[in-house]
Amino acid sequence: MNNWDVIIIGAGLSGLGAGIRLAIANKKVLMIEQHSVVGGLNSFFVKNGILYDVGLHAMTNFVPRGAPHHPLTQLCRQLRIPYEALQLEEQRASKIQFPGVTLTFTNQFEQFLSDVRIYFPQEIDGLLKLDAAVMAYDDRTLEPTPFISTCKTLPQWIHDPLLQNMLLLPLLYYGSAHTDDIDWRQFCTLYKAIYKEGFARPKGGIRPLLKLLVQQYHTYGGVLRLKTPIQSIVLEGNKATGVLLQSGEVLHAHRILSSAGYLETQALASSVTKAPQPTLSFVETITVYPQPPQALGLDTTICFFNQQSTIHYRTPESLIDLTSGVICIPENYGTHPAQKTTLRTTHLANYTAWKRLSPSDYAINKQSCLKQSRMHAFELSQGEEPSSVLGEDVFTPLTIERFTGHRQGAIYGSPDKRYNGSSGYENLYLCGTDQGFLGIVGALLSGISIANYRCLKG
Repeated sequence: MNNWDVIIIGAGLSGLGAGIRLAIANKKVLMIEQHSVVGGLNSFFVKNGILYDVGLHAMTNFVPRGAPHHPLTQLCRQLRIPYEALQLEEQRASKIQFPGVTLTFTNQFEQFLSDVRIYFPQEIDGLLKLDAAVMAYDDRTLEPTPFISTCKTLPQWIHDPLLQNMLLLPLLYYGSAHTDDIDWRQFCTLYKAIYKEGFARPKGGIRPLLKLLVQQYHTYGGVLRLKTPIQSIVLEGNKATGVLLQSGEVLHAHRILSSAGYLETQALASSVTKAPQPTLSFVETITVYPQPPQALGLDTTICFFNQQSTIHYRTPESLIDLTSGVICIPENYGTHPAQKTTLRTTHLANYTAWKRLSPSDYAINKQSCLKQSRMHAFELSQGEEPSSVLGEDVFTPLTIERFTGHRQGAIYGSPDKRYNGSSGYENLYLCGTDQGFLGIVGALLSGISIANYRCLKG
């Protein structure tokens, strides 16, 4: 069969969300993925017998079972997935660490307010007014909105530059495609997702969640083809009618949803675009130690750190910027005792600098960045790095580009977001990162929202 109601390009979380929603609605839906596993930016692999998560630090938007009018609750309802099936384990405690000041937050907003009262007592009234403004902002609409600088907006409520930067740091690292700033709409989305709702992690990591989603997709009749790269999107004038696979096979569909990214989708449609090129990418390291986190002095779930009083969220001149980043310990979710420690670190990186390296220099610098990053993590936690390592790996901007197709390894895609999914072509719509929804829950809701709006509405 080569005629479909909907073809979905990419089996990442947004593609899976869209696919399940369409399959539930009895649409003939085909999902095409170029790799051998699903997940896209949030996937997994096995190396030397050790299972590694890719992408997933935290599942934001955590709320308890039954909490109404929240994205996670909406997600479960739209995909007909029981809340318990997600097997979510809450964070223990995370922190934002700047020189001389550390703010702790949990899934209880009062903990964050308590720390702000201690370190910034003069700002607490402003923070509460900011909180009210954010909670009143409608960030779920699919209507396009112009970019509004959060850095210029925050001073309406928060006057201390240090607190401004501390509020911004986690949100920048978890979703901003803009240098030294974030769109106000996305600030509101992430503020709610991180500070007002919170962090959790599926028990066992991303793999069980992906398995659950694929099973749900197949249960309702969705078809998935892995290891199926696409050559181009077939057009008749300005209308998308199907896809041409690299094998030469042509598949036809009434509508096409692409989670490949805006620029990447435009390239598949053989179009020239003037959209802003992505600039921000990251290096991520993973190291597995045989000791539990507490034995290593790593008692925080996630640490967002910045070693200067101001943020420099931009492409560094060198390969990697070690002065700020994210440290995540997946074993510090839930209450179960851990038998090992997985140390994950994330730093801003320079795609062009990595691209210029020879193969031998590339390998040498990967190993050097790995060692520097984890040494840095132990210095920040005032712990001592063990001499024995069970496993390790490093992902550079080139790794991200190779395995996700995102140009220049830009995890958050183009700064130009398409909230309503418009691609500029009839019957071709975007979901995922470049639609503008953020995080694990956000990605799934992105696919759901575009499926509902573009394929099922009316």
